[in-house]
Amino acid sequence: MKTREYLAIKRRIDDFELSESLTRTKLIQGAKAGDAAALSQLQERYCLRLPLVEEALKIHVPSRRGNRN
Repeated sequence: MKTREYLAIKRRIDDFELSESLTRTKLIQGAKAGDAAALSQLQERYCLRLPLVEEALKIHVPSRRGNRN
């Protein structure tokens, strides 16, 4: 593989990782601010729960782990 191709692929991977990190951070901030949709997206997209936030909002986000067949 040529160096240019490698660098282009690496750049795309780095951009994707940065984008995902920023998205995850925004969702966490939104969930902590009381956004139930953000809390749900964290669970669906990253399998990440914030139990203290769920308790404060009185929301239970159902787990989708049993649905993977």
